[in-house]
Amino acid sequence: MDSLYQEQILALAKRARDPAGLDSPTHEATVSNPTCGDRVHLTIRVDSDRITAASAAVRGCALCEAGAGLFVEIAPGMKISDVATLRDGLANWLAGNEANTPHPQMQAFEPVQPIRSRHKCVTLAMEAATKALG
Repeated sequence: MDSLYQEQILALAKRARDPAGLDSPTHEATVSNPTCGDRVHLTIRVDSDRITAASAAVRGCALCEAGAGLFVEIAPGMKISDVATLRDGLANWLAGNEANTPHPQMQAFEPVQPIRSRHKCVTLAMEAATKALG
Protein backbone atom coordinates (compact mmCIF):
# COMPACT_ATOMS: atom_id res chain seq x y z
CA MET A 1 0.00 0.00 0.00
CA ASP A 2 2.91 2.38 0.63
CA SER A 3 3.76 2.32 -3.08
CA LEU A 4 0.33 3.81 -3.78
CA TYR A 5 1.33 6.97 -1.97
CA GLN A 6 4.64 7.56 -3.67
CA GLU A 7 6.14 11.02 -4.01
CA GLN A 8 4.56 11.80 -7.41
CA ILE A 9 1.08 10.97 -6.18
CA LEU A 10 1.50 13.05 -3.04
CA ALA A 11 2.78 16.00 -5.12
CA LEU A 12 -0.28 15.77 -7.38
CA ALA A 13 -2.53 15.53 -4.31
CA LYS A 14 -1.23 18.86 -3.00
CA ARG A 15 -2.48 20.58 -6.17
CA ALA A 16 -6.06 19.69 -5.29
CA ARG A 17 -5.98 21.41 -1.91
CA ASP A 18 -7.39 24.78 -2.89
CA PRO A 19 -10.11 25.74 -0.42
CA ALA A 20 -10.68 29.10 -2.14
CA GLY A 21 -11.97 27.52 -5.34
CA LEU A 22 -12.29 29.26 -8.66
CA ASP A 23 -13.73 32.76 -9.08
CA SER A 24 -16.59 32.97 -11.58
CA PRO A 25 -16.71 29.36 -12.78
CA THR A 26 -18.84 28.67 -15.84
CA HIS A 27 -19.33 25.01 -14.93
CA GLU A 28 -19.26 22.97 -11.74
CA ALA A 29 -20.23 19.57 -10.43
CA THR A 30 -19.89 17.40 -7.37
CA VAL A 31 -19.40 13.65 -7.66
CA SER A 32 -19.14 11.11 -4.86
CA ASN A 33 -17.87 7.57 -4.60
CA PRO A 34 -20.21 5.86 -2.14
CA THR A 35 -17.90 2.85 -1.88
CA CYS A 36 -15.14 4.73 -0.09
CA GLY A 37 -16.67 8.11 0.74
CA ASP A 38 -14.54 10.24 -1.60
CA ARG A 39 -16.17 13.42 -2.89
CA VAL A 40 -14.90 15.91 -5.49
CA HIS A 41 -16.38 19.34 -6.15
CA LEU A 42 -14.90 20.66 -9.37
CA THR A 43 -15.23 24.21 -10.70
CA ILE A 44 -14.24 24.98 -14.27
CA ARG A 45 -14.02 28.12 -16.34
CA VAL A 46 -14.55 27.72 -20.09
CA ASP A 47 -14.08 30.21 -22.91
CA SER A 48 -14.64 29.40 -26.59
CA ASP A 49 -14.96 25.63 -26.01
CA ARG A 50 -11.66 25.44 -24.09
CA ILE A 51 -11.02 25.11 -20.38
CA THR A 52 -9.19 28.17 -19.12
CA ALA A 53 -9.02 27.20 -15.43
CA ALA A 54 -10.10 24.48 -13.02
CA SER A 55 -10.15 24.03 -9.27
CA ALA A 56 -11.05 21.07 -7.08
CA ALA A 57 -12.21 20.67 -3.51
CA VAL A 58 -11.69 17.07 -2.44
CA ARG A 59 -12.79 15.15 0.59
CA GLY A 60 -11.11 11.82 0.21
CA CYS A 61 -7.95 9.81 0.00
CA ALA A 62 -4.62 10.90 -1.47
CA LEU A 63 -5.38 9.01 -4.70
CA CYS A 64 -8.59 10.99 -5.15
CA GLU A 65 -6.75 14.22 -4.39
CA ALA A 66 -3.99 13.26 -6.83
CA GLY A 67 -6.48 12.53 -9.62
CA ALA A 68 -8.08 15.91 -9.01
CA GLY A 69 -4.70 17.63 -8.81
CA LEU A 70 -3.68 16.13 -12.12
CA PHE A 71 -6.90 17.29 -13.78
CA VAL A 72 -6.53 20.82 -12.40
CA GLU A 73 -2.98 20.93 -13.74
CA ILE A 74 -3.58 19.59 -17.25
CA ALA A 75 -7.08 20.95 -17.94
CA PRO A 76 -6.24 24.55 -18.96
CA GLY A 77 -6.18 24.68 -22.74
CA MET A 78 -8.06 21.40 -23.13
CA LYS A 79 -11.08 21.28 -25.42
CA ILE A 80 -14.34 20.37 -23.70
CA SER A 81 -14.77 17.46 -26.10
CA ASP A 82 -11.46 15.94 -24.93
CA VAL A 83 -12.41 15.57 -21.26
CA ALA A 84 -14.49 12.39 -21.65
CA THR A 85 -11.81 10.90 -23.90
CA LEU A 86 -9.18 11.63 -21.25
CA ARG A 87 -11.34 10.08 -18.51
CA ASP A 88 -12.05 6.97 -20.57
CA GLY A 89 -8.41 6.62 -21.57
CA LEU A 90 -7.27 6.79 -17.95
CA ALA A 91 -9.90 4.26 -16.84
CA ASN A 92 -8.95 1.89 -19.66
CA TRP A 93 -5.24 2.22 -18.91
CA LEU A 94 -5.80 1.59 -15.20
CA ALA A 95 -7.81 -1.52 -16.10
CA GLY A 96 -4.98 -2.78 -18.29
CA ASN A 97 -6.93 -2.37 -21.53
CA GLU A 98 -4.48 0.14 -23.02
CA ALA A 99 -0.70 0.02 -23.08
CA ASN A 100 -0.13 3.78 -22.83
CA THR A 101 -1.54 6.49 -20.62
CA PRO A 102 -3.52 9.26 -22.32
CA HIS A 103 -1.22 11.80 -20.64
CA PRO A 104 2.40 11.28 -19.53
CA GLN A 105 1.78 12.43 -15.93
CA MET A 106 -0.80 9.69 -15.48
CA GLN A 107 2.07 7.22 -15.30
CA ALA A 108 2.28 8.18 -11.61
CA PHE A 109 -0.82 6.03 -11.07
CA GLU A 110 0.84 2.82 -12.29
CA PRO A 111 0.92 1.35 -8.73
CA VAL A 112 -2.90 1.59 -8.70
CA GLN A 113 -3.42 -0.61 -11.77
CA PRO A 114 -3.62 -3.96 -9.94
CA ILE A 115 -5.96 -2.54 -7.26
CA ARG A 116 -9.26 -2.20 -9.13
CA SER A 117 -11.12 -0.96 -6.05
CA ARG A 118 -8.99 2.22 -6.13
CA HIS A 119 -9.47 3.08 -9.83
CA LYS A 120 -12.57 5.16 -9.09
CA CYS A 121 -10.56 7.20 -6.56
CA VAL A 122 -8.19 8.24 -9.34
CA THR A 123 -10.87 8.97 -11.96
CA LEU A 124 -13.45 10.72 -9.75
CA ALA A 125 -12.36 14.28 -10.65
CA MET A 126 -12.58 13.47 -14.35
CA GLU A 127 -16.06 12.08 -13.72
CA ALA A 128 -16.92 15.42 -12.11
CA ALA A 129 -15.47 17.31 -15.07
CA THR A 130 -17.46 15.21 -17.53
CA LYS A 131 -20.63 15.82 -15.51
CA ALA A 132 -19.95 19.56 -15.26
CA LEU A 133 -19.22 19.97 -18.95
CA GLY A 134 -21.90 17.55 -20.18
